[in-house]
Amino acid sequence: MKGSLVKTMLVMLSAITVLAIAGVVLYINLSGDDKKASGKLSADELVELSVTTEEIMTNLSDEGFAKVTFRIQVDNQKAKKELETRMFQIRNSIIYQLSGTQAEDLKGPEGIDKLEQDLQKTINGFLENGKVVRVFTTEKIVQ
Repeated sequence: MKGSLVKTMLVMLSAITVLAIAGVVLYINLSGDDKKASGKLSADELVELSVTTEEIMTNLSDEGFAKVTFRIQVDNQKAKKELETRMFQIRNSIIYQLSGTQAEDLKGPEGIDKLEQDLQKTINGFLENGKVVRVFTTEKIVQ
């Protein structure tokens, strides 16, 4: 009887140990420490995964003009390389988007946010090796 009791206690202790180890492993993997999953990159990582457009100056639909520069962040190095290769398409998309926009639409944070989101969707349509995480407006002059 004592041998049976000892075996049962060892099996129970082993099961509790295995569950505890599994719990710790799951906690570590799902706790959000993964920087890319949480979207929190260091400044160096952000630079490594983004491309800056050249200054773009174009007419707006209401006879005004805009001069803009963007920094486009992607999710991996392959996407960055592809983005650099497709920069002519990106510039074309920006000019196309702005040519249908009025100066009033670009004023204030809402206008900038809408433009950035629209460009993100458009650029994601070009990419085959990743996706655009965010478009940052780094320079904007509208007249």
